[in-house]
Amino acid sequence: MKRVVLISLVAAAALNAVSIDEAFKSGKVSGQIRTAYVNQDNAIDTDTYGTSVGGRLKYETATWNNVTLGIAAYVSEKLSFASGNGEKLNPDFFDTYGNSFVYLGEAYIDYSADDVSVRIGRQMVDTPFMETDDVRFLPNSFEAAIVSYSGIEKTTVIAGYAQRWAGYDSPTGHNDSLNEFKKFGENHDSSGVYLVGITNESFENIGLQGWLYKINQYSDIFYTDATYTKRLGETSTVELSVQYALFDEDKDTQGNETGIDGHIYGAGINVNIGMITLGTAYNRTSNTNGKFITNGLGGGPYYTSMEEMTIDGLEDAKAYQVSAEIDMTDVGIEGLKFATLYGDFRGKNQNLDAKVSEFDIVAAYTLDENICADMSYARVNDKNKNTSDTGTDGGYDRFLVRLNYSF
Repeated sequence: MKRVVLISLVAAAALNAVSIDEAFKSGKVSGQIRTAYVNQDNAIDTDTYGTSVGGRLKYETATWNNVTLGIAAYVSEKLSFASGNGEKLNPDFFDTYGNSFVYLGEAYIDYSADDVSVRIGRQMVDTPFMETDDVRFLPNSFEAAIVSYSGIEKTTVIAGYAQRWAGYDSPTGHNDSLNEFKKFGENHDSSGVYLVGITNESFENIGLQGWLYKINQYSDIFYTDATYTKRLGETSTVELSVQYALFDEDKDTQGNETGIDGHIYGAGINVNIGMITLGTAYNRTSNTNGKFITNGLGGGPYYTSMEEMTIDGLEDAKAYQVSAEIDMTDVGIEGLKFATLYGDFRGKNQNLDAKVSEFDIVAAYTLDENICADMSYARVNDKNKNTSDTGTDGGYDRFLVRLNYSF
């Protein structure tokens, strides 16, 4: 199942400089060089493919008076000889016009002292409904101010405000590109989002978190989940998880209700026995007529989320997932993992019955701390066999492979 992990919002530099000059001289360059290929075989529309090379190049100063500065360029350079032309070009890696791009994905000032951390500017953020969601070529990033406090034992409190974002998940209507920072909402008319959250691990084997988001001109979201992990012998564990979310729709700038409203329930179980992990998950939404829920500002935290499908956009959705993962370390291939997943999604989408299943094969190989690769194959089957005339794509097969070098 898809797990939400709150990563550190602040990464302190290794050195404490005695002057601002030394802070810049002792700064650190890091990043990731990535090459990726995507191919989508559509049941109805034209098949597409694309290849890109690029990644992230970041510079961060050493800490001076508890302050760190960071900046990162995000680059996607199209390899034309290995990409489709015109309507055959897969758009996932490129701008609205199918071109290469470079933009300032991160630019922040960071203050950390004792148990308090503050980061202001363009940055990566990972929370349940506001996340990097690095599923294509580059992650989402946000123009935000995020504060975290960890002064309570095994507890972290986070609060913040964000006003714009860029990345694969950001809506690209109105000829906007994924590499442009834009306001939230389908029409880019939200004035911003306020968020507050708490994570707690005070209880043995139990992890808890709760979040509240106020996305103006969009929806208010309350989210909570709990995970219980228990070891069963030397090589086995069981993990039980439950989640709940409440969406309360707002009105857009024209005074119209956004339709993003309803309840979400979820449960899942993962059982690990040696090198094999088996899992199953369930999500259900409850909405009034014509209402639906979304992934928020990212890929969403739902347990049944697949490589492609989630319960995003579905009214009264029901989703099931089963999965199996094999860690090849036990048979002498350290760093190699395989997973297969099957998901079934039912609900309504714009007054149409939605019956969609998805089968995924995922592989990841970590050669060392610098080099890793991942591959995914997703087959999305539209069980209604709808055509493009009814607003659906009729299903597709999608293949993605990425090679990463981090430094």
